[in-house]
Amino acid sequence: MRMTRMVVAAAGLVLAACGGSSSTNSKPSSPEDVSVAAGPVAGTALVFFSPPASTGSSAITGYTVTAEPGGITATREDSPILLTGLTPQTAYAYSVVATNSTGDSAAATTAALRFYDVVETFHEPMTQPNDSIFTGTFTFDPAAKVVSNLAGSLTESMTMYGGDYGPPMTTVALAYQLAATTATLGGVDGLLVTTFALPTTNTFDPSGFAPGGTQYYGLSTGAPNPASGGVGNAYAMIFVDTAGPTTALVQAQIDKLAYADCTPGGMMMSTCMTGTTDAGYGTMGTMMGYPVSEVVTER
Repeated sequence: MRMTRMVVAAAGLVLAACGGSSSTNSKPSSPEDVSVAAGPVAGTALVFFSPPASTGSSAITGYTVTAEPGGITATREDSPILLTGLTPQTAYAYSVVATNSTGDSAAATTAALRFYDVVETFHEPMTQPNDSIFTGTFTFDPAAKVVSNLAGSLTESMTMYGGDYGPPMTTVALAYQLAATTATLGGVDGLLVTTFALPTTNTFDPSGFAPGGTQYYGLSTGAPNPASGGVGNAYAMIFVDTAGPTTALVQAQIDKLAYADCTPGGMMMSTCMTGTTDAGYGTMGTMMGYPVSEVVTER
């Protein structure tokens, strides 16, 4: 009896090593952390994801993204995947499957999503004719009323009457949406959504992220000023009407828009470039800059 068990066990090991056991021929599990951002131009989308927890019985050979309606697909070996051929101003649901030599995983699927462009203008009375402008894109889930992947660039006017504060214009990329706070402004329910240059909301220290401040103290107590070699953050905050993102803003909503740039290029000595209103935050921007408009258009 003992010899029989040993023979059977040995046969099982040989079978497994040769791939002959059906239990070893398995598909991967579903990809994880799927998110979608507007692509570089209208009619495109960037789909991000993490590898599945299990690759199954063999290495993953690729990932396929499908957009519905229409069954538009694209395949690539890693994240992100650029999907083209989408119809502008159309909601799409996106699914991602992983493939190995055995087959496809179950799909990881998003809700139906829409893309929007946003342009936010801050009037800079001391640097005319130049204003500071945030230009970006975001993804919106109209069913769940969720904004994701707000990203873009903040371009600021830095010259005071042709003075010595810095170059005429400076631009910083903002790629990390780290805050989306519910707010009812002007009787409208919406979200104040903020995107940052660095993956931390701690723009001002020791108080943390708070619109309205102008003095920069570093990301940690005692850290050097960015103008002296330290690391600085920057952000832009928009308002999204969750009932309809393209609805024109009223003054109460405009008053809560804000930006700050505490990177080395956005500093005047130890002071950040900022844009806020007295009505919204109790102070104007560094050079008396304040928000005047936000225009959202569906992409």
